[in-house]
Amino acid sequence: MGRLPSGFEEFEEFVDYWGVDTSDARWTRRAAAGYDEILRFYDALTPRMEEATAYVERYPLHEMPADAACLFRLLLALMQAAIAVELHQASRVPHSPFPHALKIGAGQQPYS
Repeated sequence: MGRLPSGFEEFEEFVDYWGVDTSDARWTRRAAAGYDEILRFYDALTPRMEEATAYVERYPLHEMPADAACLFRLLLALMQAAIAVELHQASRVPHSPFPHALKIGAGQQPYS
């Protein structure tokens, strides 16, 4: 059995890298990834973003089954990828230091 809901198995290859638990971890993954890899992730998920969002919205945040929560984490990572693709056309803000000193320490649990 896969980690994603039935019908979303095509995204399984992205779970290990992009399916992390926190906003800070998602930002770090985006900043460390090559732009081509970010674009591949973005291009794969974007066409099904609305369908995936509708799927996870069927569940209350704290009552999502594990497969829906995994899909939700990929959607959250997609928002990080969208920043790179739609705003920066790069993994990080151009001409910014990496790694930076800002660490996001708290947020809406369990998906901070």
